[in-house]
Amino acid sequence: MSPPDGAAAGAYLSKADYAEQAVSRAGTTVVYFFHAPWCPTCRATEKAIGRDGIPAGLTPVKVDFDTENDLRKKYGVTTQHTFVQVDPSGAELAKWTGSIGGAEILAKTI
Repeated sequence: MSPPDGAAAGAYLSKADYAEQAVSRAGTTVVYFFHAPWCPTCRATEKAIGRDGIPAGLTPVKVDFDTENDLRKKYGVTTQHTFVQVDPSGAELAKWTGSIGGAEILAKTI
C-alpha cells in the first residue's frame, strides 16, 4: 500500500505527543504500536524506524504495553509487539503482530 499523493510526512509519536497532534495528523493512517521496553522485537522495530524512517501518510503511535491496560483491553491486545490500526474515532480496523520497520507496518494496513 502506498501513501496518497500529498500525504503528511510520516511520524512515530508517543501517545502523549499524538494526543497533542491528533488534529494535524488527521488523514494519516494511525497505528497503535503496543511496545514494551523489555521486548527485543519491539526494540528491533524502534531501531528500524530510527534507521529507515516512517513512510508518508503513516502515524505509528507508541503505546506502553505494561501500563496502558485500558487500551489493551479495548483492542484485545494480549502480547507486546502488537499493532492496531484505528480509524479517526478510535475504532479498530486491523490488528497484527510482527512488523519490523515503517514500510512493513504500512504494508499491513487496510
